[in-house]
Amino acid sequence: MTRFVQLVVVMATALFAQTAAAQNAKIGDYEYYAGIGGGATKMRGYCDAINSIQGFVGTCDETTAGFKAFAGWKLHRNFGLEAGVANFGDARADGTLNGTPRIGRWQGYGVDLSAIGFLPLGSHFELFAKGGVAFWDIKSTLATTASGEINDRGFSGVVGAGGTWWLMPQVGLRLQYERFQHVGDQSVQVRTNVDFISLNVVGRF
Repeated sequence: MTRFVQLVVVMATALFAQTAAAQNAKIGDYEYYAGIGGGATKMRGYCDAINSIQGFVGTCDETTAGFKAFAGWKLHRNFGLEAGVANFGDARADGTLNGTPRIGRWQGYGVDLSAIGFLPLGSHFELFAKGGVAFWDIKSTLATTASGEINDRGFSGVVGAGGTWWLMPQVGLRLQYERFQHVGDQSVQVRTNVDFISLNVVGRF
């Protein structure tokens, strides 16, 4: 019985020591992080382009759900590099063009590489801002024709900002805003800025 009590005391002491060490960990103690989440995207100008088509009557929605994943490397507690992939979701138009039924779709994804700066606010909060370049791939079904999907690919800038609340030393919630600039062109109906607001679960190690 005495040995059992001793073992329990040793295990409890070790667990307490690990917990105390984890609670005292600082944001700068971790070099790598990764996260995944989702939110709302807006393809700015898509519906303006649709509604400007002469003879088109119908509805249009340029706000939809998007998903993303990202990973980063902190070169310094205030500076790092981050790579991510974002699914922009699906903007859509439904209606008729001069009486003929038409369906328009605008969907795609972006892959970005950015420099990112961090501003720690104590041991539980952290602000950040980032900027870099993104490769994007768009598929569009034009509301003006009966043709199939049209693809467009290219590169553009991406900027973003947000904050992370570290619920535990290695797990947190990140709220962020990103803008993928000048995505697409007239071949896929519109050249647009894609705004993405997302809530993500992030871990660091």
